[in-house]
Amino acid sequence: MAEPINALNNFAQSRHLTVSYTDTHTGTQHAGVWISIVYINGVEHGRATGSNRNAARAGAAQIALNVLELV
Repeated sequence: MAEPINALNNFAQSRHLTVSYTDTHTGTQHAGVWISIVYINGVEHGRATGSNRNAARAGAAQIALNVLELV
């Protein structure tokens, strides 16, 4: 599941860009949803939800890769 995250990080490192995430949890502790937003140099490039933080981050990274047309 971390493949999109690694691919995005590799892309960013090769171009001296900064990748950061903002993660938010909503709902109950056992039935909540994570929302992750990925930023590249401070600009939002993807947003996704998931049942855990890693799933949400992977989804956001995949969207960013799609936006950047890297996949």
